[in-house]
Amino acid sequence: MTLHDLKQNVACSLIAASSVWSCACSKSVEPDFVASGGAYSGTGGEDSTNGGAGVEGSGGKPAVIITGPIGPSPHPPPGFESCRHSEVKEDCTNEWCKLPSSCFVMGGPEDEWQRGRHTGEQVAATLTHAIEVQQMEMSRAEWREITSVLPSHYKQEDDGECLAYSCPINNVTWWEAIHAANMLSDQRGLEPCYEPVNCTNELGMGLTCKGVAEPQKSVYDCEGYRLGTRAEAEYATKAGIISSWYSGSLTVYDNLNCNYDENLERIGWYCFNSSARAHQRGQKLKNAFGLLDMIGNVGEWLNEQDRNDPAAGGEDPNGTVGEIEDRQLFGGAYNARAWTSTTSDLFAASWDVRGPQAGFRLYRTLFDDSERSKAIRE
Repeated sequence: MTLHDLKQNVACSLIAASSVWSCACSKSVEPDFVASGGAYSGTGGEDSTNGGAGVEGSGGKPAVIITGPIGPSPHPPPGFESCRHSEVKEDCTNEWCKLPSSCFVMGGPEDEWQRGRHTGEQVAATLTHAIEVQQMEMSRAEWREITSVLPSHYKQEDDGECLAYSCPINNVTWWEAIHAANMLSDQRGLEPCYEPVNCTNELGMGLTCKGVAEPQKSVYDCEGYRLGTRAEAEYATKAGIISSWYSGSLTVYDNLNCNYDENLERIGWYCFNSSARAHQRGQKLKNAFGLLDMIGNVGEWLNEQDRNDPAAGGEDPNGTVGEIEDRQLFGGAYNARAWTSTTSDLFAASWDVRGPQAGFRLYRTLFDDSERSKAIRE
């Protein structure tokens, strides 16, 4: 099982065996999402051994800012003027936010520092239906309300030390996340989006499966709750902004350590400000759609399989589950460094992997002709 950073300049593999994670990199730069014996830590912050407290370069020298933070730039980027973005406004009820269908540009700014070879390439994508997105990451309280169980092998001491009911649920595998999505669909009278096959054990008791029925069927066509696609996650996070984050650009330093970033500090928990643990949801600046914690805190499982390819673009891209075990994780995490946590960045892990930084939020397609979609909104 592998977990790897898709950034251009750091090709790392994190090998998971039971609860022990190790790392091998092509450069002398530690990756994020690293653990040993279940105690996860990044570089910098309280647990750092690389670069002091995250403000020093190698050898104890102070980090030098090459380019300071710049405020957010609105859609579209140059060359994509024909991609008309829908009006961005907050439309949230009971911690669910409705986002309109729209064209938008995936990928990172062309001049973004450490821009990913695959994740950073810009391409126009169109989501043809409105979507409903959980305003914050799935909480511990919501998980218990939906499932009535704890994730398999869950341990209080391994959950990032965020124990309040409003903390994000973590230590969940991809299989556990989609089972919770199916359960919520059933509870609200919606058709479940996933049909796992060849499963062993039950939720909370080591549940795992071999795949899903109809892996090439698009989740965009399902009315129930599900994990978001890469395109939906980027669209929801950017909220009409084309910068590194909806708060502005990434600060450029003379090293790749865990450095303070003014724009990321405003919107997310990352290696510099998290004290190496998850935090209660909703404490950072929301975006123009009203969504919170889209970047940082816990990484969010996505629906689709991992690819070392640029974003597909086009209408409703990559909506299938596919058959590859490696799944995408979006949004960085509380121990990730700023330059690995931009809106276009992705991590990936096998669908059976769990860890303190692995959580999720749910999405749902809203159909204009669906009475059930309307009823849930009302």
